[in-house]
Amino acid sequence: MSRLAPLLHAPLLLVPLLLAACVRDVAPVEPYAFVGQWDCGVSVMTFTDKTYDSGGGAMPIRSVTRDGSSYTLTFDRGYMIALAAVTATGMTWVSGKTGDQLNCRKL
Repeated sequence: MSRLAPLLHAPLLLVPLLLAACVRDVAPVEPYAFVGQWDCGVSVMTFTDKTYDSGGGAMPIRSVTRDGSSYTLTFDRGYMIALAAVTATGMTWVSGKTGDQLNCRKL
């Protein structure tokens, strides 16, 4: 029986290979609604799907959480902002550190 044990586990080793064969490349989803340039009164903020720049240099976005039309973006060192009620023309930017809010319009 002990000589058969390795043979019984062999199919389990193939599972990752079989799953990989089933995965196919898909087209990227449309960009986040916040991507673009926004006039927020105090500065023009630029968002890509990977970076955020409020005028002091682009910062990499580490994670994005979506809740309806609102997003929470996290960055290095625990920095976080919220983008609330994002539409094609406007949004509210909220600082996770100070709670400051800015009404922004898309450029």
